[in-house]
Amino acid sequence: MTEFHLSEQSSSLHHEPKVTEYLKCYKLPSPPSVRYGHIRFSSLQKKHRVELFGQAWLPDQSIGTILFIHGFSEHVGNYGQLIQDFVRERYAVASIDLRGHGLSDGPQGHVDNPSYYAEDIEQFAHIVFPHLTPKRPLYIWAHSMGGLIALQLLLRNKLPIIPAAVTLSSPLLGFPALQGKQKFLAKFAPVMAKVLPSLQIAHDLSPENLSKNTAYLENRSKDPLIGTHITPQWLISMKHTVAEIHNAALKFQKLSPTLCFLAGEEKITSLMEARKFAFHAYASLKHKVVEFPGMRHELEKELECHARILSESLAWFRSHN
Repeated sequence: MTEFHLSEQSSSLHHEPKVTEYLKCYKLPSPPSVRYGHIRFSSLQKKHRVELFGQAWLPDQSIGTILFIHGFSEHVGNYGQLIQDFVRERYAVASIDLRGHGLSDGPQGHVDNPSYYAEDIEQFAHIVFPHLTPKRPLYIWAHSMGGLIALQLLLRNKLPIIPAAVTLSSPLLGFPALQGKQKFLAKFAPVMAKVLPSLQIAHDLSPENLSKNTAYLENRSKDPLIGTHITPQWLISMKHTVAEIHNAALKFQKLSPTLCFLAGEEKITSLMEARKFAFHAYASLKHKVVEFPGMRHELEKELECHARILSESLAWFRSHN
């Protein structure tokens, strides 16, 4: 495993071809305005071990660390602006590209076991957190599938410390009505997962359902690391995790205070299932649910509500320090 360290100098990472290409699409914080570190490390699983890629940004006089978890088919670079916003407000940010995503290895859009994403993040957090703000709070900000994984992490309770607060954006808590290839895959996934678990099938997700921000969608379309495929085993694993989280909904009332953002014009995940979960999990006053009418899945990319997503997230973290 490569040792993790932070530097005030520009990283050689930025000279790697893949990184150079996606940095044309997104801008991330970089030295000397922030200390930066990256690491490539082997996951802990024996049978399905992969090489993972993680990054961290540490501003001066940091007041806490945000564990950032991206969604399906993307990577942490897709959140360059939001990471810059958090760093500017003196939060350290740490994130890995999930297996099968971004600069991490593994078949694209694939996971062999429902717990692997969570295990990888826990391992990464234990590596980097001591180098960031070990005496300050740990927070989670997670989007879509990342939101589902964040909920799984809260149940597992294996992070370095218990998160002081969590923000979820459009968490994956159910699948919408499927059509075309997606409907076919969902129907035959149990059989296919036994025979061809990592068979890659184009997921055919419409970019227009992600956001109304055309400038963002244009940049995203040029990103060489955006995933385009899904596998039968990924779908089976995610359905298993969704069921696990729904079955444990009442437990979340007593877990970390959570701010949950929902998109009123949601077509990537199931808004109905997210509302159902929130009704049971976030009934107490320690949690908060905000729905944005007319907004699409990637809320922080929507021009009309980016500022509010940021301000509400910061206010939530600051009120739980």
